[in-house]
Amino acid sequence: MKITVKTGLILAAIWILIKMSMYWSGMIDSQIPGALINILCLLTAITIGVILSKLRNKDATSALADIKDGMAAGLPYTIVISVFLFLFYGKIDPGFTQHKVAERLAATEKKLNDDKIWAEFKRENRDFETYTKEQFYDEEKVKIEAANNPKSIMIMSLLGGLMLGTLYSILVTIILRRIVFRNARN
Repeated sequence: MKITVKTGLILAAIWILIKMSMYWSGMIDSQIPGALINILCLLTAITIGVILSKLRNKDATSALADIKDGMAAGLPYTIVISVFLFLFYGKIDPGFTQHKVAERLAATEKKLNDDKIWAEFKRENRDFETYTKEQFYDEEKVKIEAANNPKSIMIMSLLGGLMLGTLYSILVTIILRRIVFRNARN
């Protein structure tokens, strides 16, 4: 197995342990710190993967090869994390997504109960001109439930991880080539 893939898998395991320890410790809403740590672990996996790959391969490599090595670390990380999130929110902590849905539905209901806000909303959004409050609530409920199910969370995690992984691979390659390994070329 390539060192870059191992790096991605090791950092994914580290993030899973961090997420599970936050869950076991009872952190109520660990989504934001968990997401920030996830982003940091992805960046770390890509950086370490590129550095280890460059140190292992003493021959001069192109920037494109370095970006590829970064992606080779970021892709397995993203896949493992996305599958874990699907399992986490589907099997381990399904109450979290149910709580988020209930929270958003309560906020929607609160806005609908205020006649001024509802009238202003209908005036600004011509598509909902003929809707009753109940019709709007039912439609919003379907949208909120669809966006907060484990499958949607997994897909968003995959898409976000792949985009961030690509961007980080490019940025890490630029930074490492311009700053860290510039003397190695001379």
